Amino acid sequence: MAETQRAPKNHVLTIHNREKLMATGIVRVDFFSDELITAQTDIGQLNIKGKSLHIETLSAETGDMLVTGKTEAVSYTDNGPALSFFGRLFK
Repeated sequence: MAETQRAPKNHVLTIHNREKLMATGIVRVDFFSDELITAQTDIGQLNIKGKSLHIETLSAETGDMLVTGKTEAVSYTDNGPALSFFGRLFK
């Protein structure tokens, strides 16, 4: 069975006054709470830490995400091998 390769999405991150964060190139959101959002991009895992974080919009088609709340830290970790749901759960 042949695997289909998807083109990498362009990733852009914009933060306005630490209250509104806009990101493009989001592949999926793995975890979210009012203090942490973890999302996958083609360049690595995006971690957003803050207070009162809320995902206002998230488009699976375009990969655009809008987050409101107070952003305190943003970090990236390198992409590892893709894990299944249970692989991530028992990690």
